[in-house]
Amino acid sequence: MNLRKCSLCFLSLLVFGVCSVAQAAGPFDHSLWDAFLKKYVNEQGDVNYQAVKKDPVLLNDYLQQLGTVTEIGMRLEDWPREEMIAFWLNAYHAALVKMVIENYPVTTVQKIPSFWDITVVKLGPPEKDNSQAQYSLNDVRVLKLIGIFRDEKIHLALSLAARGGPRLKREAFTGPKVEGQLFMISREFVNDPRFVDIVPGRKKINLSKVFKWYDRDFDLDFGVPEPIGKFSKTESAVLSFLAYYLEDNAKTEYLQEGRYKISYPAFDWALNDWSENVVSASSAPAKS
Repeated sequence: MNLRKCSLCFLSLLVFGVCSVAQAAGPFDHSLWDAFLKKYVNEQGDVNYQAVKKDPVLLNDYLQQLGTVTEIGMRLEDWPREEMIAFWLNAYHAALVKMVIENYPVTTVQKIPSFWDITVVKLGPPEKDNSQAQYSLNDVRVLKLIGIFRDEKIHLALSLAARGGPRLKREAFTGPKVEGQLFMISREFVNDPRFVDIVPGRKKINLSKVFKWYDRDFDLDFGVPEPIGKFSKTESAVLSFLAYYLEDNAKTEYLQEGRYKISYPAFDWALNDWSENVVSASSAPAKS
């Protein structure tokens, strides 16, 4: 079976127009977050948390800006799809960093109680009737991103503040660029042997646990008519996804044979701290 033929082709188009509400206010300005990323994040996706803790102005200003969305009459549900995705991706990462520095120094976010479920993203001014919208990191991933946009690539774009997870990029997501950004992030992740270790002829392939934790979300776009080899439906969808983004034809052909086992090595939960001394920490993520 040719996995490439079974894969859903990349059909998303960049949308530059905006709906009436967004036209009146213009695209949301993520320049503060972009400046923060370029100042405090390195090419490996590590964050200089110590420096941010000492000088959190850029981060706090951006979070405050996010909270003004409803104040200036921009209702998120009226925004174009790409603007909403970019907004929530950036909001998630800003909140992630905020949570870390509030508990810094720490070697892994897994030591922070209820890290993924603490309310951290707050939109709109606090009102007496408690109308302010509040979300945890899990809420943003599940309810505001995957649950609405059904795009498996999002899982490879969301940092876990850990060295074993997706890399935090030094560029803010923006509406006009987000589809291309997600595509490039997915291609980079799949072709990085740290996350997808495939050696043709070997009896086993090693995949990041991200593919195990969120395998069901790959079935919508990359589900195949028949399972690959002895793999489950969701595992076959992940393999189909990998085949689409792999740049090595020999690896793609090897995947098509299905004569291997899938292994998910222990996840490295060591904090993606911009420092030379890093302590590894392995654990399971909070369910989402």
